[in-house]
Amino acid sequence: MNSFAKYFRALSVLLTLFTAMSDACWTKRTYLTLTNDLGPGLQLSLHCKSGSVDLGQQHLAPQGSWSFDFCSSFWGVTSYFCNVVWNGGNKWFDVYTGKRDSFICGECGWSIRPTGPCRDHGGKVDCFPWNS
Repeated sequence: MNSFAKYFRALSVLLTLFTAMSDACWTKRTYLTLTNDLGPGLQLSLHCKSGSVDLGQQHLAPQGSWSFDFCSSFWGVTSYFCNVVWNGGNKWFDVYTGKRDSFICGECGWSIRPTGPCRDHGGKVDCFPWNS
């Protein structure tokens, strides 16, 4: 087999491997749950997305929850934000940023409140203001 054919074959094998591995999760999987804690009778509509993934519109009844999971980037640049709409409110916040959450959120729960979102991770609750 000549050298060109050897290189071509090796390149084909590597390309096949990288294509197969592109769907693999090489970092820890992150699980997020968002709960409607706006109050009695207040429906919540939320739309979460990252730069490349649109998770679609979700509708949560009072105390209703919705979850999603993803593989965060090895480089810590993964981010998701959510737009939340309810009677009298239209806000948005960063539900996950690699810089802030990668070492905290293996599993994080978010309580969506009128004053802002609160993140529960392992029994510790951190509340944040809405993004401006």
